[in-house]
Amino acid sequence: MQHKRILLVIAILLFFYPLYSQTDNPVQIKKSTDRVKIEGKYFYIHIVKKGESLYSISKTYGVSQMEIAMENADIYLGIKVDMALKIPAKDLPKQGDDEKYIYHTVQKGETLFGLSRQYQVPIDEIVKVNLDVESGLILNQVLLIPKDKLNTINKVTHSDSVLYIYHQVKPKEGLYSISRQYKVDIQTIESLNKEVLANGLKFGTILKIPQKSSISTNTQVESKTIVPVSSDNTTYSAPKVKCDTFNYRNSKRVFNIALLLPLLPDKADMDSAELAASEIGAVGNERISSRAHNFLDFYQGFLLAVDSMKRDGLSLNLSVFNTNKNIVESKKLLTEKGLKESDLIIGPVYPELLEPFANFSRENRINIVSPLSQNDDLLKGNPYYFQVNPSLFVQFDEFASKVDFCSDKNLMVIYEDDSSKLEINNNYKSLISNRINQCENSESIHFKEIKYKPGGVTAEIKEKINQSMNEAKENVFIIPSENEAFVSDFLSHLFALATYYNYKVKVYGFPKWQKFKNVPIDYFYRLNINIFTPYYVDYLQKDVKFFVNDYRHFYRSEPSQYSFQGYDIGLYFLKALKKYGVDFKYCLPNLDVDLLQSNYKFIQQSSVDGFDNKSVFLINYTQDFDIIEVK
Repeated sequence: MQHKRILLVIAILLFFYPLYSQTDNPVQIKKSTDRVKIEGKYFYIHIVKKGESLYSISKTYGVSQMEIAMENADIYLGIKVDMALKIPAKDLPKQGDDEKYIYHTVQKGETLFGLSRQYQVPIDEIVKVNLDVESGLILNQVLLIPKDKLNTINKVTHSDSVLYIYHQVKPKEGLYSISRQYKVDIQTIESLNKEVLANGLKFGTILKIPQKSSISTNTQVESKTIVPVSSDNTTYSAPKVKCDTFNYRNSKRVFNIALLLPLLPDKADMDSAELAASEIGAVGNERISSRAHNFLDFYQGFLLAVDSMKRDGLSLNLSVFNTNKNIVESKKLLTEKGLKESDLIIGPVYPELLEPFANFSRENRINIVSPLSQNDDLLKGNPYYFQVNPSLFVQFDEFASKVDFCSDKNLMVIYEDDSSKLEINNNYKSLISNRINQCENSESIHFKEIKYKPGGVTAEIKEKINQSMNEAKENVFIIPSENEAFVSDFLSHLFALATYYNYKVKVYGFPKWQKFKNVPIDYFYRLNINIFTPYYVDYLQKDVKFFVNDYRHFYRSEPSQYSFQGYDIGLYFLKALKKYGVDFKYCLPNLDVDLLQSNYKFIQQSSVDGFDNKSVFLINYTQDFDIIEVK
C-alpha cells in the first residue's frame, strides 16, 4: 500500500512538472487568513486566482509543492481558478499544543477588542499567535487564545497599584484625551510605555499611568512641545503635547477620511429654470445643478490633494457621502459604519447640517472640518471642530491688525445710515478704536464718522465728504459694509470728488466687493481700493501653475475658487495626519504647508473650544492696474 502511494505521488509530480516549476511572470499572491482545523491539523484555505501557479502558492505559504499535493486529492486534474486548496499551516502551533491554547471560532460581529475583554487577554498577546488579525477578523476564522495569558488584564491592573493605574485604550482614544483624563502629561505616559507605543497607539493596549503621587517633579523631557495659545496670547492648563514622535512609516497606519458633499442632483439645490426643465423631462437625473457644480469643483481639487499625498507615502481610505438640504435624510448618514470609523470628516457644506454632524464629531472624538461656513457658534465646546472660512468679524479683526492706523493720515469710517446696522457698526468701530489705542501717538489720532444713505440728498452728501477731505494728507476710507447698493453709490461720489480735486485716496473694503457687478472696475484702481479676504491666488507661483496644469489635464476645465479650496483643505489636513497622527490639532503651530489660495492660522478661544482660522490676505488694486498682496 505504501508502495502504491509513493508511485501515485511520483506520477502526479511527473505529470504536472511544468505546472509546478512555473516561474515566469509571477503573480502577487495574498496570503489567506481563513484557517480551519481538520483532524487536529490546521490549514489555510486558499482560493486560486487567475495567473497563480502551484509554485508561487507554495512560495507564498512556505510549504513545499508535494505537501500541498498530498492534502489536495483533486490537484492531479490541474489548478483552476476559484479552486479551494488546503495549505498546511506550518506557522501555527502543532497538534499537541492544545494544552496551551483555547481555540475560538470567530462569530458574526465579534472584534479583537471584544475577545480581549471576554478572555481578559491583552490584544497584543492575541496578535502574537494569530497572524494578520490586525487587518480584521473573518467569520468562522479560528483564533488561538493563549491560556497562560488568561485574566492577565485584571492581574496586571492590580499589580503595582500603589504606583500606577493601568488603562486599556478604547476605540478612537488618543494620547491627548488619556493625558487629560488622568492629568498626566503625554511625555510621561510615552516614557513609561515605550515598548507598547513603538508602533503607535492601538485600541486594547494596556498603558501604565503613574499615580499623581509617583510623578517626579524633576522629570526632564527632551522634546519639542506645543502649549495651546488663545487669540489673546493667554495659555491654558491643558497638558503639553509632544509633536515630534509620530513615525508614520513605522506605524503603517491607514487613515479613514470621510467627505460629505452634495454631489448628486437635489431639487432643493436647483434654480427655478432648472427645476421647471426637470419637471417636463428636459433635465435628466444625471443633471448637476449650477450650485452643485461648485462642490464638484471642490471634490476634484480634493482628489488632486489625495493623489499628491498618496505619492508622498500616505495610506488612506476615502469614503464620499452625498448630502442634501434634507436634514432628516442627511442625518441617516450618522449611523453609517464608514462615518463612525473615520479619523477625519470634511463637510458637510450646508449650514443647516453642521450642528448634528458637529455634535457627532464631539461625541465620537473625530476631527471635523467645516470648509465653507462662517458661523462660529459651533466652535463653542467642541475641540474637534475646525472652521476653515473665518467669520466676517474675525476677518475684520485680523484686517485691523494689518492696517497702519498710527501714521499721519486723514482717517474716515463710512457707515450705512441704517438703524438695523447700529450694533454691527459699533462693533467695527470698537475694533478700530482698540487698534488706534495701541499706537504710541494714540491721543493725537482721530477718525471721522460719516453716516451715508444711498439715494439721499446728493449735493449735501458730496459737500459733507468734500469738507472732510484733506489735500495735504492721504485720505483713508474704511467702509464696513457688504451692501452692494450702498458701496456702489458711495464709491461713485468718491470717484467724482477724487477725480475733480485730485485727492490722494485709499479705500478699505470687504471680500464680497470682488463679486459686485454694479461697481465699475475703474473705481477699484483709481480709488486705490484694498480688500481683506481669506482667499488669494498668485498665478505666478510655481505650485499654482502645477496645480492648474494638473487640473486641466485630468478634468479638461479651469479650476475655480472651490477647486483651490478643496485642494488646500485636503493637502493641509492630510499632511497633519501623516506628520502628527489623529491628535494633530495640538501640533498645528508646528505645521507648515504651502497652500495655493489660503493660509491657515487656527486659534482656540479656550482649550475646550474648536479651532477658528484667523488668517486673511490684504490685496491692493494699484493705480498701475495690477492686483498685489500687501505684505
